[in-house]
Amino acid sequence: MDLTLTSLTADTAADIAPKPPGRLRVHWALTTGSLACFILSQLLGARAGVWATPLAIGGVAGCGFSWLFTRAVFDPAPRDARWSRIVVLVVFLTGVVMVLGDGLAAPIPRIVQNTHVLVSSTVLMLTFVEPFSGYRRDLSSPEKRFRIAYVALYGALMGSSVLAVNQPGAGAADRELAELVKTTCASLALLLCGAATWFRARHPLAAPGGRRAARTSQGAEDADLARRITWLLREEKIHASPNLKVADLARRLGEPEYKVTRCITASLGFGNFNQMVNTHRIARARQMLADPALRSRPILLIALDCGFGSIGPFNRAFKAGVGMTPRAFRGATLRDT
Repeated sequence: MDLTLTSLTADTAADIAPKPPGRLRVHWALTTGSLACFILSQLLGARAGVWATPLAIGGVAGCGFSWLFTRAVFDPAPRDARWSRIVVLVVFLTGVVMVLGDGLAAPIPRIVQNTHVLVSSTVLMLTFVEPFSGYRRDLSSPEKRFRIAYVALYGALMGSSVLAVNQPGAGAADRELAELVKTTCASLALLLCGAATWFRARHPLAAPGGRRAARTSQGAEDADLARRITWLLREEKIHASPNLKVADLARRLGEPEYKVTRCITASLGFGNFNQMVNTHRIARARQMLADPALRSRPILLIALDCGFGSIGPFNRAFKAGVGMTPRAFRGATLRDT
């Protein structure tokens, strides 16, 4: 009895124990906090007083945190790669040194600033790459539209921010406009992060284990599709139909074209649809050319019977596959009969 109560108590405690926030939520919070610090520092300016330095430090790694956030949006792994955290740590530490390092001896400030700019520019570019990580043709339409929209909006915000960087010799009005543009872009970036988090919560990506299960299921599906294609070729002789296209085969099978093409190359081992069809046409032509009962049948008619539209493509395909012309093959096989 005591053991049962102890077990139930432990299970209940495990169920109600608070779980650590997920990777996406952590990076959403970090990105939101950094962008908020940047926006406040821009809005307050000299009025920030004692908060000027903390706000400046809080906003120095905004590009790094937004990169980690984007990785979390498009990569379902439960935790970050260690190297990505190190990169963002470099962005943050060099930014802190830039804020606090007024008393450092030359050339340390310049080296730190160059390092910060270089690494920050790198993560900004990497952010554009993340939405295409794991991009596949079989993604759902909402997921494809989401990825494209994310890249387009992020690119527009980053492009506007870069164009708004203060230029040497710019007047006070130009500097104020530049600060307004950067603040507006940071505010819109907050909305983008919130929208991306909302979308991903409702359209979660499959975990790595789930992707493996999906690949296993896809392999079984392709194997079944390969059997159906082979049956149509051997029993229905669909390759004998002239002008046969992959779209015709897909309609016959009731499958999307991309699945049929993937099966032809991955499961059946052909380079493409045309190679598969010509292989079966040539095999049929060899049988007919070697048949003594068809000795008098013109080679052109045999080519047409096998699905070729004219004698030229047939001769070229036959010689490429067999190593000799149809006429020479017929002569060699029927010589002793």
